[in-house]
Amino acid sequence: MSAFEDLRTFTTRLFARSAIERHALFVRLEAGELSPAQLRALALQIHHVVDHFPRFLAAILANIPDYRVRMPLVENLFEEHGRMNPHAVHVETYAKFLASLGLSAREIGTSRPAVPVVAYNRAITDLCLHYPYPEGLGALGVIEEIVARVSLIVGRFAARNLKPSDGSLAHFGDHETLDVSHSSEIYELAAACYQGETRRAVEQGLLLGMYYHRRLYTDLLEEIVA
Repeated sequence: MSAFEDLRTFTTRLFARSAIERHALFVRLEAGELSPAQLRALALQIHHVVDHFPRFLAAILANIPDYRVRMPLVENLFEEHGRMNPHAVHVETYAKFLASLGLSAREIGTSRPAVPVVAYNRAITDLCLHYPYPEGLGALGVIEEIVARVSLIVGRFAARNLKPSDGSLAHFGDHETLDVSHSSEIYELAAACYQGETRRAVEQGLLLGMYYHRRLYTDLLEEIVA
């Protein structure tokens, strides 16, 4: 078995044990148990995570000494910035989705991240910048896979229930496919470290990625239904 196949066996078991699709937030979403106001509050908080994600990539890039390892991540960061097309920058495509929920540009601009989002953003930035980079690769690979899975759920729910304006679901369609390829690319990089002592660092990163992202959803659900 190759190192990549070995790592994917680990992540397959991780996602089977902690299936994001069965998280209470998405169970309640698909059951129609969240009000329009709660959906808007949730989507607005996720905006602050989407806005921060390129900084996670920048942090791990600053932590990786080998340009050959950095190159796929540079491509990922380039993609996050819409390949330099301002209209395709991921935070801008997400803003179109927020507009379809009835949120104004002013509401988006004046919004502030809640404590769960601040804690998440700081934790992932710290992990990527200040700890062994194989750990950060593991975490980002899992996070990219989670976002791909969640994009499928949210895109399906929005298309069925919200009747958004043209183009406002493009963000989720893009991420269903882009984040699958990005997670695979990051897993490939992590697999190169999946041996000896660095194997343990990668596995800790995989576990931390799952823990931090599930915790974000758990805390946000508690925040919006309080």
